Amino acid sequence: MSVVNTNISGLIGLNNLRLTNLGLQTSLERLSSGLRINHASDDPSGLAIAKGMEAQIGGIRTAVQNAEDGINLIRTADGSLSETHDILLRMRDLAVRAANEATLTPADLNRLHNEFVSLIAEIDRKSDAVTFNTKVLFDGTFTGGEVLQIGPDNGATFQLTVQIDDLDSTGLGINAASLSQVANAQAAIDSVNSAINQISDVRANLGIQERRLGHIIDDLKAADINISAAKSRIYDADMAVEISEFTRLQILQQSGTAILAQANAQPQSVLQLLK
Repeated sequence: MSVVNTNISGLIGLNNLRLTNLGLQTSLERLSSGLRINHASDDPSGLAIAKGMEAQIGGIRTAVQNAEDGINLIRTADGSLSETHDILLRMRDLAVRAANEATLTPADLNRLHNEFVSLIAEIDRKSDAVTFNTKVLFDGTFTGGEVLQIGPDNGATFQLTVQIDDLDSTGLGINAASLSQVANAQAAIDSVNSAINQISDVRANLGIQERRLGHIIDDLKAADINISAAKSRIYDADMAVEISEFTRLQILQQSGTAILAQANAQPQSVLQLLK
């Protein structure tokens, strides 16, 4: 049937060309952004899943930063305690020396006592001076434990408590130690030995916490990689696929334009009937 008012072939060709142009627009958008999903309408459920993963990835990366900060805090504390260990070892040497009554004069004992007392004062000073991000580490603030958020979500399994004892001379039990007399020096040996053991226990505990944080960071980084890969499969464009699709659509656009021109020319054949 030959008709003039309604060009069905032209309408079909025009609609197909419209769809091809829409596909080209989508393909160009994906190629330019590198994303498979640029609008919610591209993949509604995929968008929801990918954004949920993106939130989890952000939480994981922040948790890694928290854990690394925790390691830095622990290393700050351990570095200070290493020096405290050295101070206590020197105090022990002084106490052992001061207990040697047979060879020491009162003046010698007084000199040893003065150095011993100055070292106690230094331990007290350090207990208030060692800080991390302005938080004092050895004044008892961390005795009850301070929480590290080492996971992307809320809950006890995503939290770790860092605990550091109060480590001034009172906490170590050496605040009353003295070398002013031989008997005091003998007692000071035991007091300092106890303090050394206490510091050793605290440092060992800090080392355990630091090693645990290292394992936590390794787990978090593995989760980051795997969840990021899953999100990428949903959200990111496969450039090879998109380039192939773009080429296919370009060919369809060119052929569709040519065919539409032929469809528009088709009604002109009716003019032949008028001759």
